[in-house]
Amino acid sequence: MSMRKKAATTVAATALAFAGVLGSAGQSFAGSNGQQIRFHDTSTVVYSIRIEGYNQNGEQVSGCFSTPSKDTWINGWWWKGEVGVTFYRNNSCSFATYYGDVVAWVPTEQSGDWTTVYS
Repeated sequence: MSMRKKAATTVAATALAFAGVLGSAGQSFAGSNGQQIRFHDTSTVVYSIRIEGYNQNGEQVSGCFSTPSKDTWINGWWWKGEVGVTFYRNNSCSFATYYGDVVAWVPTEQSGDWTTVYS
């Protein structure tokens, strides 16, 4: 392959990679467009939680998360506004093991990245 073709291929690959980054949904910046959730299990019987609400892009989302310890940080998911958190006594969010639920408020902006939700 000639030097000119190699250079053109490299430039094209770099442009595609850059366009992919610009076109992706991206993550929220620290404390400026939603928060991540830290779940604190005050009951010590909750093994999973389902969180439902809006993400940093205003899209309605839901996820089931295992809670293996008293404190679980749900990182990589950014929430804002009202979120529903349902507690389960197993690790798969099975309604047969429903334990309870809360509605929490996650601020759009704050000084840190985490909002704590308690069981």
